Amino acid sequence: MSSFVRFQATVAATCLTAIAGHLPAQRTTAGTRAEYSIKSARLGETRTIYVVPPHDYTENAARHPVLVILDAEDGFQFAAAVANIEFLASRGEIPPLILVGVPNGKDRTHDLTPRPSRRTARENRTAGGAAATSRFIVDEVLPLVRSKYRTLPTALLAGHSFGGLFAVHVAATRPDVFDGVIAMSPALWWNESTAATAYADSIAAETIPLRLFVTSGGLEPAIDASTRRFAARLDSLRPATLGFAHKRYPDDVHEVTPAASLVDGLRFIFAPLSVNRAAVLAIRTGDSAAVVNAFTATQRDYARAARDLRMPESLPEPFVNLIGYAVLRELRRPRVAAWIFRQNVSAYPDSPNVYDSLGDALVAAGDRQAARAEFQRAIDVAVRLKLPVDSATRRKLASLGR
Repeated sequence: MSSFVRFQATVAATCLTAIAGHLPAQRTTAGTRAEYSIKSARLGETRTIYVVPPHDYTENAARHPVLVILDAEDGFQFAAAVANIEFLASRGEIPPLILVGVPNGKDRTHDLTPRPSRRTARENRTAGGAAATSRFIVDEVLPLVRSKYRTLPTALLAGHSFGGLFAVHVAATRPDVFDGVIAMSPALWWNESTAATAYADSIAAETIPLRLFVTSGGLEPAIDASTRRFAARLDSLRPATLGFAHKRYPDDVHEVTPAASLVDGLRFIFAPLSVNRAAVLAIRTGDSAAVVNAFTATQRDYARAARDLRMPESLPEPFVNLIGYAVLRELRRPRVAAWIFRQNVSAYPDSPNVYDSLGDALVAAGDRQAARAEFQRAIDVAVRLKLPVDSATRRKLASLGR
């Protein structure tokens, strides 16, 4: 089950105290990397891609956004991406992602650059394959991943240097594909820096929602200058459908900007889905009516933000679970907690956990017969989906007798 809410420290501490002993132990290993060969009609050659699902992918039936990251043959950078994604997801900063690594072919410059002109063309004679690489990713890589993994419509793209230039190029030329783009130190000096202005104008003219995060280092002068020009242009044109940020790392050289850029970029892309702190505090401290009203308002605000990212509009299951147990154990309002847990039952009917939690609230409310039915349903769903059956659920069911 995904964990996807940025809790304020006080709220997190209270909620976690309220459910101490209820959460299963978490594995800390990353997902298993799979490799796939694609005989690409778009590139006229066979390419290999890497796919790393979340570490608990086989333990539930959840669907996940897809993040495509370029330059995946850089083993250290790719390993850092895997680790950072798992870390951020484990802290509730982002949802668990399916990471797709795309290594370069024989000529990286060709693969990742748009058509060159003038001096750029003279100095980069093999350049200009970005359009073909874009078609490869959109028409061949993404369909393969979606056919083999449980994915959400949400797709993200991240690239560094020429890969960052490619990411901006795709944002400008294929706005229908990616919901979030992270361009790390993009080579926007391309074509005498005309790329910076041209791409900014194209992106600003789009009406499809996009979250775009661009970075540059203070110790990479050409990239820093052209990226700041790009950012200034977008800031002056910024349409309502564009979420844009440029972050500058003044002490960083070109080679190390990806380390911070990917983390900051992912947090920026998913920031609209962080839950309103005031609403959470109202849920934790209010009377029954205040709890229901605050929870309903939180649902509404979350759904509005999720639509732009093509994410599910229901509040994340773990967040609702945490709030439900806070209401049950801190506020001691089992019937309100049962109402909250029923929201999870409606949103996540294939999760054994939602029935187990509802059963706990019904036990506290004194409705043992209904609780027994929910614990049994949790077991039945796990068996049907071939998921592990929680031994605690079996014990709770047995304790209620027949």
